[in-house]
Amino acid sequence: MRNSLAVVIVTTCRETLCRSVRSVFNQQFSGRMQILIGVDCDPHKRLDALLPALAAECPSHITITLINLGYSTSQRHGGPHASFYGGSLRSALTLLADSDIVIYLDDDDWLKEDHCARILRAIEGKKWAYSYSIYADGNTGEGLCVDEIESVGVGKGIYAKNFGGFVRPSGLAINKMQLLHIVHLWSCSAFATGDGEDRLIFEQLRNEPHGCTEAATVYCALDPKDMLHDYRVSFMRSKGVEFVSTAKAESTR
Repeated sequence: MRNSLAVVIVTTCRETLCRSVRSVFNQQFSGRMQILIGVDCDPHKRLDALLPALAAECPSHITITLINLGYSTSQRHGGPHASFYGGSLRSALTLLADSDIVIYLDDDDWLKEDHCARILRAIEGKKWAYSYSIYADGNTGEGLCVDEIESVGVGKGIYAKNFGGFVRPSGLAINKMQLLHIVHLWSCSAFATGDGEDRLIFEQLRNEPHGCTEAATVYCALDPKDMLHDYRVSFMRSKGVEFVSTAKAESTR
């Protein structure tokens, strides 16, 4: 029997992977789900320690599919694909998912308990769907402020003029059978820095039928090394939220 949805997580085996996976375990959704975990690399040799605990906690209606090639397909770690963040893994895991509907989640981000139920309703009859996001302190697991400036959809936010808007990968859902022609773009890069695959994907998505949950259900960990970090902090301050930047644990930037 095909799963109702699949969640794709590409990881470098950071300790935050457990939080991401557990947020899927805790979903208020009883349909069949698959979590596909793709290992880009395991620099601290953590995988063998992380997996048994997660497997023991996994609910009966969820299956975990682990893909550990033993090498990276990303140019960043010696592979052929331009994306520094997983190489071809997001593309490959999307194709391997045992569901038409695929949700993406970074290994340092996490979901509110109602995310999956909401996203399935939003994508019904559409090709893709998204929810709003919450800026979060990844070190403490604290939600800080709803993102009202970046990942806000088509024709909105600070990227409206130059890029037609934006939706970040975490929490994004696609009907892969209707969007097979763009799945390879996850393995590409728009910039010399090895990122921007999300821009390439969004450029293709923005003209396709889509839905929004109209709720903020994805926690996105802030990273002071990100070039927009100061802008985000200023926005939060305008909302009355103070965030003292500290180094993000295991930053991949």
